[in-house]
Amino acid sequence: MTQQPTTARVPAPGLRPGRRGGKPGGEGTVYQVVLPPSPRSVGVARWLIGEWCAPWVNAHELAEDTVESALLLASEVVTNAVIHGDGMVHVAVSRLNGSALRVEVSDAGGGMPLVNGQRPDAESGRGMAMVELLSSRWGTDLGVGPLGKTVWFELPIHAA
Repeated sequence: MTQQPTTARVPAPGLRPGRRGGKPGGEGTVYQVVLPPSPRSVGVARWLIGEWCAPWVNAHELAEDTVESALLLASEVVTNAVIHGDGMVHVAVSRLNGSALRVEVSDAGGGMPLVNGQRPDAESGRGMAMVELLSSRWGTDLGVGPLGKTVWFELPIHAA
C-alpha cells in the first residue's frame, strides 16, 4: 500500500494572529508536507515547493531565480533524507521577515549531513556542498521526539 502525502499550512511560531501570516501565501506562512521515504518524494517535494512559492512570485515578492535555487537545494536535501534518513520525510517552506525563504527537511534518522565528505572520483555526495555554496545560511537541528534531525537552508528573497 502506497502512503499518500499529507499537507497542511500553519502559521509560523511567534506570529501574532491578524498579521499577514494568517493569510495563505502571506509573510510567515509555513507550508508543510509529510512524504514517504521514496525516491518519488523528491519530485513531489519540488513540485509542491514550486506551487507554494508561486503566489509570492506572482505578487513580485519573490524572484523566480530564488525559487529555482530553492528547488535545486530542496532536491538535494530531500534526497539525503530519503537515502540516508529514517522514516517519513517532513518538508516545510516559509518566508522569514521578508528577507529569506527557508526550507526545512526533517526525518527520524540521526546521521548528520557532510560537506566535502566525498572522494574526488565519487559519483555522488556533493549536494550539501551546493547547499553551502548557494544558500545564505544553512544548518542542522537535532530533533526531540520522533524527528531525529532537521536540515534547513535559507535563500535571500530578492523580490522581483
